[in-house]
Amino acid sequence: MWPIYSILLLIAMLVLRCVTSYYRIILGPTVLYLAHISNTEVRFVVSAYSIGSFATMIGSVVASFVNRKLKQKINGLFVQAMVSLVLLASVTAVPWINQIWELILIFFAIGFNVGYMLVDSQCVVLRIWNPKTSRILIYILYTMSSLGGFLAPVVARPFLIMSHESNPSASNCSLQVNNALNVERNESEKFKNHHQFDPAGWSYIIFGIVLFVVAILYIVLGCMNADERTYEVLVSSKDGDVLQSEEDPIRDVIWILIPAFLYCFCSTGSRLLYLDLSFAVAKCSSLNFSTSNAAWIRSLSSIGNGVGRFSGIILASHVKPVYIVATVATSSFLSMVTMALVARSWPAIMWAVSFFYGSFHGLMVPSVITWVSEITNVSGAYAFVFTFAGALGAMTVLPVGGAMFHLSPFNVVYFLCGLNAFNLICFGAIWIAVKMKKPKESEQGTGSDECKQ
Repeated sequence: MWPIYSILLLIAMLVLRCVTSYYRIILGPTVLYLAHISNTEVRFVVSAYSIGSFATMIGSVVASFVNRKLKQKINGLFVQAMVSLVLLASVTAVPWINQIWELILIFFAIGFNVGYMLVDSQCVVLRIWNPKTSRILIYILYTMSSLGGFLAPVVARPFLIMSHESNPSASNCSLQVNNALNVERNESEKFKNHHQFDPAGWSYIIFGIVLFVVAILYIVLGCMNADERTYEVLVSSKDGDVLQSEEDPIRDVIWILIPAFLYCFCSTGSRLLYLDLSFAVAKCSSLNFSTSNAAWIRSLSSIGNGVGRFSGIILASHVKPVYIVATVATSSFLSMVTMALVARSWPAIMWAVSFFYGSFHGLMVPSVITWVSEITNVSGAYAFVFTFAGALGAMTVLPVGGAMFHLSPFNVVYFLCGLNAFNLICFGAIWIAVKMKKPKESEQGTGSDECKQ
């Protein structure tokens, strides 16, 4: 039985993971609200969010540096408390902005701290717990991300309804276009927009309230030195087979990290592309789904993603990560090829593909993280690789997919086939690199075991 401070540490990481995923998804339901309060166009709001993704990459690199160079000099739990407080200040400021540059600054601050949190929580898990337990915990972290994504539209819905009832123009699509063409507003209207609170803002304030609780919890855990005490307890117990290993030199693992980076890049990009455009492809392509059915197609993919990540918690105890990676990479490719070949003549196949494709992709990134962590230490200098790759994939794959959709909606499916085919190539490259990597004499077969530097 783990001590109470170890359980609280896990709870803090899981809740923080959930609310940061909430931030990533909440843009979709509230994008018209954000465009309204910042007096700008929707496309500029989306561009501001892309800047936040860039900040996520920076935050992931900083987290790697901190875990590699400063771990013995600072208390990581106090840093996480500070991250939570900065996130709190940023998200609760959203309802009070009235300029796009303010939204850009907020998205940058949120993105940076989200990137730091994602990498740091991964480092804590890999550094403290043994390989088998850490695999399970990685999948639980990603499952909480899916939960946060599910909760975002659910929490936002009643406040968006209230917002529309109190101010219909805030969620009127045609007015958003007209505002984009006529951005000059009189000073009294700007004053009104800046001081009149829109109920949709509660979607962000609730986010901030949870972050405040998490920040307090991290401060308490930092005072208890919970992470170090947990490590010591696990090492001295029968579950404490946490072996300390130094990081491999970059020359020894570069040919593993590069394809792993590309794998996460394509996996994250293709997963988000399908989530974001499956509705539009189903409705606007020759598949000709109704609006209601197209919405369910998108929901099925989200549900499948959560089911896949939850199943990883069970699979992690019984199946080696390499087999999971091989299976989901192959299955994702085959499911998308099936859709490309069959969907035009039998559109109903998209129902099955959406669920299973989402399920397979729910396992992709956490399984490759756990696989690579068995080969080399990824809780320090190399910890940023997976988060950085995912953020870059979100920034680049989505615009390319949108351009292909503009040419022909079904082109998105062909693009996804190419991305998943490349994922298979990346898997093969990782597998070959692992086979060619020479084990160190001191290596005891658990590359995920972390060192306390």
